[in-house]
Amino acid sequence: MTIALQPLAILAPAFLAMAWLVSRAQWFWSNNPDLQFGWVVLLLCAYLFWEAWEKRPPIHWKPRWWSATLACTGLALLFLVQIYQAALGSNAASTVGLALGVMFVVAANLGMVFGWPGVRAFGLAFGFILIAMPMPSAIQGLIVGGLQNKVAWANTEVLNLLGIPAQQVGSLIHLPASTVGIDEACSGIRSLQSTVMATIFIGYLTLKRPGLQVLLFVCGIGLAILGNLIRSLFLSLEANSKGIDAVKEYHDAAGWSILAFTAVGVIIMAWLLKKLELKASELERQADSETAPPSQPDKASQG
Repeated sequence: MTIALQPLAILAPAFLAMAWLVSRAQWFWSNNPDLQFGWVVLLLCAYLFWEAWEKRPPIHWKPRWWSATLACTGLALLFLVQIYQAALGSNAASTVGLALGVMFVVAANLGMVFGWPGVRAFGLAFGFILIAMPMPSAIQGLIVGGLQNKVAWANTEVLNLLGIPAQQVGSLIHLPASTVGIDEACSGIRSLQSTVMATIFIGYLTLKRPGLQVLLFVCGIGLAILGNLIRSLFLSLEANSKGIDAVKEYHDAAGWSILAFTAVGVIIMAWLLKKLELKASELERQADSETAPPSQPDKASQG
């Protein structure tokens, strides 16, 4: 076995744990429209690992107490989840528990092989898959329900400002000629999940400063929310002028348009933040050169 392949073999427990997680999560990726981007996330995880592998820290194999603790915790959690799924079947909550157990095992394996630098270097490559895990029903219901009500409220306010009588009842908007419902798809949860994936991935690849990465993430979330508000407002206006059948006609096209709007917006925002980062780095270098003490002449050359 070559030196280059040796670390890959030592990381076999992490790869096996990830393969097990993928085998359990793939059902949700294939059957839940909100999680179909999971296959894309898996490919991005592989790319992030390849990127991190090029800059991997040196192997420092050593039993560490915190790695052993993580391994025992992860294996215990995986054992309990396996018993639960064998008795009651797989669901979103148990899959999340499985994912957490896998992450503990992965972190333990990285810690044993590379130490803490390995966890930092490969943490995102393995942890990125958590974005594609299904949310437990209680959490998803809380988020989706909150989004539906907020979108309905915002649309109602804008419609009234435009002179169109509208009344909100929960996630429904009563118009003079029809009633528009803000369903789960119109809540924006899909574009929000996709934006979270895109901003984390693009920010990691293009930006070096954590503050700018966080800013890109926040701006991406804002774009996703704004885009969904525009989409739902457009559908409400169409329903008011052409009837409820117009919503069915434009529903999917509007969804794809807003998804493209958000993607382009995130790319432009990342480009602007990258230029800002380069400009800030240039100013810092200039400031350092101006404040650096002048070099002293060599005494030997003076003699």
